[in-house]
This record gives sequence, structure tokens and C-alpha cells, in this order.
Amino acid sequence: VATLSQGFVFAGLEVSLSQAEAIKSQGVAMILSQPGPIAVDLSGLEKANSVTVAVLVAWYRHARLQKKKITFINVPKDLGKIIEFSGLNEVFFEGGFG
Repeated sequence: VATLSQGFVFAGLEVSLSQAEAIKSQGVAMILSQPGPIAVDLSGLEKANSVTVAVLVAWYRHARLQKKKITFINVPKDLGKIIEFSGLNEVFFEGGFG
């Protein structure tokens, strides 16, 4: 996860179970460091899975606890399908799926 002026970007990344906690922690730290709305650019995500969704849900919940809006942009089709299948459309679209 890399910092951009407007938020985060996934670059050449696949979220595996062994990496999930570290990626989640990096995202939480960036959420805390951002003074305003947060954008997460998922265009560089190489492969999506349920672990990816779990990390995004954790970020969403943490941002919400901090009273910050989080938006997920450039969502890959396979990730969108997992989210839809999981019944989480409302959570992500309400939170800001761009």
C-alpha cells in the first residue's frame, strides 16, 4: 500500500492471508493520518479474493469509527463480483465505491 496525496493505491498487489494483517494495519495507519475523506485506488490489485474483501471491510469500519468517508475507486471486476456475491454491495456503495 502506497500513500498518495488523496489516499491509497494498490500497486501490483495480491492480498494473501499471510499478508492481510500487515496490509490492514498499514491501511488503518493511513486512515488515521488522513485529515479528510480517503480514496483507495484498487486499479493495481492483481488478484482479488475474500481476504481482500475482509481487509477492505476492516478499513471501511475503521474509517467509519473515525467519522471519515472512505471511497474505493477503480474496483476490478472480479473483486466487484466477490463483493456482490457476499451481499456487501450496500456497505461498499454506501461507503463509496467509485
